Amino acid sequence: MMTSTDGRPSPGRPPDPDPAPSLHQALARWAVDPANRPAALAATACLALLALLFRDTLEHFYWVWTTDDNYSHGFLVPLLSLYFAARVFQRDGGLAPPEGGRGLVLGGALLAGALAVNVVKVQLPLDFLGDLAFLAALVGTFAMIAGAAALWRYWFPFAFLAFMVPLPIALYTRIASPLQLLASRLASAFMNATGVPVLCEGNRMTLPGGVQMFVAEACSGMRQLTGFLALAAAVAFLARRPFWYRAVVVASALPIALFANTARVVATGYIMHFVDPRYAEGTYHTLEGLLLMGLGLLLLNSVCALMDLASPPDADPPPPGGGGGGSAAASSPSPTSAVGRPALAGDGWSLPLRAAAPVEDPS
Repeated sequence: MMTSTDGRPSPGRPPDPDPAPSLHQALARWAVDPANRPAALAATACLALLALLFRDTLEHFYWVWTTDDNYSHGFLVPLLSLYFAARVFQRDGGLAPPEGGRGLVLGGALLAGALAVNVVKVQLPLDFLGDLAFLAALVGTFAMIAGAAALWRYWFPFAFLAFMVPLPIALYTRIASPLQLLASRLASAFMNATGVPVLCEGNRMTLPGGVQMFVAEACSGMRQLTGFLALAAAVAFLARRPFWYRAVVVASALPIALFANTARVVATGYIMHFVDPRYAEGTYHTLEGLLLMGLGLLLLNSVCALMDLASPPDADPPPPGGGGGGSAAASSPSPTSAVGRPALAGDGWSLPLRAAAPVEDPS
């Protein structure tokens, strides 16, 4: 703000506008607005009812996240999804109030299907389907409250929640077993080529002197694959780059995870052969995995750096709709306030993100 010599505001310039609210501030303002109280109470009641109906699913999430190291990252996934939602709000602004009944129809269909699966799960122990039904219920509830355009804008935060869902044991084994064998064969071939004779029999590797090394299921590379897929998806979403750029980033997660896991097996074999088998177990083995995870992150960064050479960042327009595509509602410019960021308002059974009234220049 410009001031005169006596400390008073200068008359020739309006006062600086207030900083634009973040997503949680905008939601808080919307919720405390008396005009939106019925909608806020209804939304709260819906979330509480979902938590009650899917109580078994929430307990399953907690049990798996606390007992299975493969899914210990599950607690972080909802927090990251909230962060991505905040980034969408910050980057693309608000949405117009929902128009028509598309949100109600889509949300009602998803909610009805999720509740039907949840009823079936009472008789059949299908935890995986129950987990997916819970995510579908969240999406359906959001679509009914905020509308179809809002669901299109915030599709990625909801899609990212899939990384917290535990895979069925049968499906996990069908993926992990081939990865075990592939890592064993690649590591054995590399060690043989570098002068360390290795006999590979399935996932068992015999080093000189009869030293046995097993590539267990925990070392199959599934953790690296899940972690790099989640990280690559986040990088692709946050990067305001063309579709091909983001597709390459996501696709690179598989070879990077495979390379990092194979390098871990090779490093373990070298330690067992040249140093001492004791330094390839326990804490040392865990530290080794963390170091090679860092190698994978370096490789992912290198992939992005190489693609930046072919596609400079400044030359690419931002993707419409928060990086998710371009529907008419998502790609059209939304009204903004004087600071270029919409405020939150609404009435009735809706959660629209409307723009604040522009500040008029008194001059």
